[in-house]
Amino acid sequence: MEELEFLEVSFEVANKVGGIYQVLSSKSSKMADFYGEGYLTVGYYDEASMRKEFAPRENPYDEIFEKLSDEGIECYYGVWEVEGSPRTILVDASGLEKSVDEIKEFYWEEHGIDSYSAGHDFDEPVKWGYAVARLVEELEKEQDFVVQLHEWLSSGPVFHVDSPTVFTTHATVLGRALSNSHHDLLSMIESGDIDDEGLAGELGVKAKHDMEKAAGRESDVFTTVSNVTGEEASAIHGIEPDKILPNGFNVEDYPSLEDLSVNHKNEKDEVLEFLHAYFDPYYPLELGDDPRIFFTSGRYEFYNKGFDLLIEALGRINERPGEDLYFFFLVPSDVKGPDMEVLENKSLYEELEDYVESKMPELRTRFVNSVASGEDPVSAVQECLKDSGQLEFLQENFHKKRGSEGPPISAFELNYENDDIVESLRAQGITNSEDDRVKVVFYPTYLSVGDKLLSMDYEDMVVASSAGFFPSYYEPWGYTPVETAANGALALTSDLSGFGQFLMEQVDSSERKGIQILERKDRDREEVVEELARTIEEFLSFDKTEITERKHNARKLAQLTSWEKLGENYREAHKMAVEKHD
Repeated sequence: MEELEFLEVSFEVANKVGGIYQVLSSKSSKMADFYGEGYLTVGYYDEASMRKEFAPRENPYDEIFEKLSDEGIECYYGVWEVEGSPRTILVDASGLEKSVDEIKEFYWEEHGIDSYSAGHDFDEPVKWGYAVARLVEELEKEQDFVVQLHEWLSSGPVFHVDSPTVFTTHATVLGRALSNSHHDLLSMIESGDIDDEGLAGELGVKAKHDMEKAAGRESDVFTTVSNVTGEEASAIHGIEPDKILPNGFNVEDYPSLEDLSVNHKNEKDEVLEFLHAYFDPYYPLELGDDPRIFFTSGRYEFYNKGFDLLIEALGRINERPGEDLYFFFLVPSDVKGPDMEVLENKSLYEELEDYVESKMPELRTRFVNSVASGEDPVSAVQECLKDSGQLEFLQENFHKKRGSEGPPISAFELNYENDDIVESLRAQGITNSEDDRVKVVFYPTYLSVGDKLLSMDYEDMVVASSAGFFPSYYEPWGYTPVETAANGALALTSDLSGFGQFLMEQVDSSERKGIQILERKDRDREEVVEELARTIEEFLSFDKTEITERKHNARKLAQLTSWEKLGENYREAHKMAVEKHD
């Protein structure tokens, strides 16, 4: 037998859709260390993603690609342009000659997968998965592989190929649907009383659930990314995972904390300018010497991500005396564009900036000359600024909203009414009035340097912040706290997240000062909300020395997820698959 190779299949190879992209791209360098040129990734062909992330190379599989092309399957060979530059094949199944109904009929007859009424969001992955299976069938005639497949969308090869297979679910289809539908998933898992077939049909995920369950059953090795998801999969599918594959993160690729401290000041200055532009038109913003910028982020899953809990905790803080805090909700949604009022305020602020900048050479000259001649330099500067009356005009224009209601909660206009985040903040009495202690900005779009408002990307915003809060109810793993710590900010996660449980297993609570874990499991909601409010205020009270010490601790905790430590789990799963297959 020739040396074993590793073939990894996912919709998110060279195609950024969700969190699996982060897993695969950050892991690629370690897999290349293990397998060298024997590491091959297979992904979904998306023309826009391909242009950004894929570089063509001389194709060693010409004959195979030609054969597949005759079946309506187009393949592209090259490298994925991430660290490690893994060899990559992108598969386009749009022209597949075999009908999706034929494929679905096979799955029903052979594996009991009920997909008769499934729609486009099931049919397209099924076509693609079948096309990938055909590719693997041809490749395995020339080489021995172990094949790893991520999520049900990539599971097709499990049912067709002869190679050893590892199937990984990052979150069960039914578990996510149940938690999104306000079912008490934790109690259902603990009791083991889950009518998976009935519930999957009721929630409209029957075909996907059946596909996932069959893939877990038919694969040589079934894996999940955390003990949390492992328990979920055992309860829902009746299949205990063979191996847990925690998600790693290359913290060493991020700047040092020393460099980040410089970046923090620069990026924070940008955010403070934005806050002045956002709030100052309505009332004077008292930012103080060292204002704390807090945030949360993630998919718009209001209960799963714990946004409901967070807003209730902020409501309690808002009713108590103390230092103001500024909280950003970085949660992408469906937007029309920037709120026109906010955009106008930003434009007026920039006009003020431009005017002052244009006067700086003259101000400097007058200031120096007045000091040299013994005159009052302050009077000289004031006289310079009042020469044309332009400053008074700009200032008056900028403050014309004084006396009106405060700024909008959302920086962008939404394409729908009755937004959960906005309505919940208002219900808690947080309206961005001058009297509010908690000032909020809901930023419902992906951050970008070209978005006309904050004009910075997500990582820069994290660097600018003091802390990120992620009190999730349903979180199979949860990269955001690790990413936050890597970027030099403090973080909070929950004991219901995969990462939170991982951290609890690795270190004692006394050693987790930089990444706090909110205990939600088996606790009364009232108690949890109060603890979250107390923790946010505690973060607000830290002095600079305390924050620096905790940032070092957060970075140390994030390093526990290094692929140098966790990558070996993948190789062990592959060895298990080969042994079981034989």
